[in-house]
Amino acid sequence: MARIGRRAFLASSGAFVALSARGEEKPLWKAGIVTDTHVKRTRESCELVKKACDLFAEQGIDIFINCGDIADHYYPEAYPILKELTDAAFPAKPARKIWVYANHDRIDRQDEPWEKVMVDVKRLLGATNDIYDFIDMNGYPLIVFPQWQDRKRVEKMLTDVCADPKYAGKPVFVFDHVPPENTTDNSITWGSRTRLDIYSKFPRIVDITGHAHGSLRSELNIWQGAFTAVSMGCLQVWGGHAVGGAPASKKNYGAVVMEVYADRIVFRRFDVRTKEEYGVDERWTVPLPFDPATAPYRRDRTAALEPVPQFPSGATLALKAASPFTAVDMTFPRAESRHGTYIYKVQVTTPEGEPLTRNDMFGQFYLPERERTATLTLKLSAGYFDAGKKYRVRLTPCNCFGKGGKPIEAEFTAPPAEGYKTLFESADPMAECPFITGMEGGKRLEAKDGWYEIGAGCQRLEFPGMDWRANGRYRFTIDMETKQRDVRTWTLVLRNANPRLKAYAHARIATPCGDSGKMRYVTDFGKTRPELHFNLLVQEGGTGKVRFNRVKIEYAKG
Repeated sequence: MARIGRRAFLASSGAFVALSARGEEKPLWKAGIVTDTHVKRTRESCELVKKACDLFAEQGIDIFINCGDIADHYYPEAYPILKELTDAAFPAKPARKIWVYANHDRIDRQDEPWEKVMVDVKRLLGATNDIYDFIDMNGYPLIVFPQWQDRKRVEKMLTDVCADPKYAGKPVFVFDHVPPENTTDNSITWGSRTRLDIYSKFPRIVDITGHAHGSLRSELNIWQGAFTAVSMGCLQVWGGHAVGGAPASKKNYGAVVMEVYADRIVFRRFDVRTKEEYGVDERWTVPLPFDPATAPYRRDRTAALEPVPQFPSGATLALKAASPFTAVDMTFPRAESRHGTYIYKVQVTTPEGEPLTRNDMFGQFYLPERERTATLTLKLSAGYFDAGKKYRVRLTPCNCFGKGGKPIEAEFTAPPAEGYKTLFESADPMAECPFITGMEGGKRLEAKDGWYEIGAGCQRLEFPGMDWRANGRYRFTIDMETKQRDVRTWTLVLRNANPRLKAYAHARIATPCGDSGKMRYVTDFGKTRPELHFNLLVQEGGTGKVRFNRVKIEYAKG
C-alpha cells in the first residue's frame, strides 16, 4: 500500500491524523520480536539472535519476544547461550523477555508429554513467563499461548481479559506460534482452523505469530478480517510454496520493532545484518480502535493497492538447450515493482497450447535492492519433455496476491534424453501403486469413478518392487490431476518410507488450487544413504480428489 494512499485512507476514515502532524511523539512501549530462530548447539548458530538483540537495544525496546521454534531441536546446550546473549544485550535498560513454546523445541523428545519438555526449556532459558501466561505491559494485555492449545483454556483467558474494564477498548496482544488459518502468508497450509474460529470471536485481538516462516517484505504477512494477524516471518531460512516446483531454501534476516501508541500500532521491519529498516515509507500501521469495516489491511484493500511487477520494455525469454539432465535453461531480466516480484508463474505447453505443467519460482522480493540480480535463470528438468519435441514456455511476473504483469514467452526443442536408466514405470498407477492413508500403516484407499477422494492429512503412494538401495542421482516424474474444493492446495514430497528417519528427497511442491487439469511434476535429487527408500506423500490440503496417470523413476549413477 502506497504511503500517500494509506494516509489518505486513514484520514478519510477518521482513524488518525497524518503521521507528519505527530512530530516527535513517543510510543507508550516498544517490543522487539523475532521468531523461528532455530538455533543449533553452538554460540555461532545464535549470531542472528545476537544481532537482533543489538538492534533492539539501540531501539530502546521494553520487551523482547521470541514467537517459538527457539532451537531447531531440543538442544539443552543452546538455551543457556540464548539466555546469556539476551541478558547481556540490555544492560542499561533491562528488557522483559517472553518465549513462546513450540514444536521444534520438543524434537528429540517427541515421546514425552510436551508440557514436561517445555518445563525443561523454560528452566534452561531462565524464562519468567509460563507456557500459558498473561502479562500487563504498561496497561496493555499480553497473552502467551503454546503451540498445543487447550481450547477451553484459551477461550477463557481471552474472555476474561476482554471483559476486564481495565482494558476496555484496548488491543489484546496474543503471542502464539501457529497462525490462524488463511490469514497471513502460508497459513492456508501451516495455519490453524481452531485458532481462526476462536480469535474471530474477539475483534480486539492482535495475533503475532511465526511457524510459517516467509519474509517480512511480503504484504501477505499482515492481515485484518474479524481481528488482526501479523506474521513475524523467521530469523532463519524459508522455502515457501510454489506450484510445480520445489523452492530453494532462502536465508532470512528479518526482525520487528513493534511500537504501541494510544491510537495505533506500528510494525517496523529490519534487516538484522545492517540494522536497515525497510518499507520506511510504508510502515505497517494498524489504527486503534479496531474497526473491521475500515481496517486498512483487509485483503480486498491490500490486494487492490499492491503494485503489479512488469518486465522492462523489450524483455525477452532466452531458452538454451542444456544438458540431458536439465533440458533447458531459461534466462530472463528481472521484473520489478515497488515491492519486487513475488513469484514468476512458469507455464509449459505444446505449441498448440496443450498444457503440460507449471513450475513456478520465487522472485527476489525478499532481498534488498543491492542483492537483486539483473537477470534470473530457471533450469527445467529433462524429465518434463520428450526428446525432439517442441514446447512453448510462458513466463508471467506476479505480485504476492497472484496478479500478473505482461508475460514473455518463447519456444524450444527438447534435446536428446540420455544418462538415466528407468528403474520403475507405471502407466496405470491407480491399479499398480497402492495409495494408503498416513506415513505408515494406514488403510488402502479405493478409487471411485477414476479418482481418489481424500481429505486433510497425509496419504502416501507406494511403488511396489522399486529398488532404492543404490546411491546416486535419481529423477522422479509423475503425471497427476487434483481437484480442491476451496483455496487450499496439496503439497507433494518424497519422504523416506520409515517416517522416523525424517528424510526428504526434496522440498515441498505445491499443487494448484481448484482443478489443476493434467500436471507433470518432476524432481531430480541425489541419494547418499542406502537405507532411504521413498514414498510420495500427498499432504496438507483440504477435501478433494486426486488421480495418478503415470509414474516413472529413473537412476543415474554419480
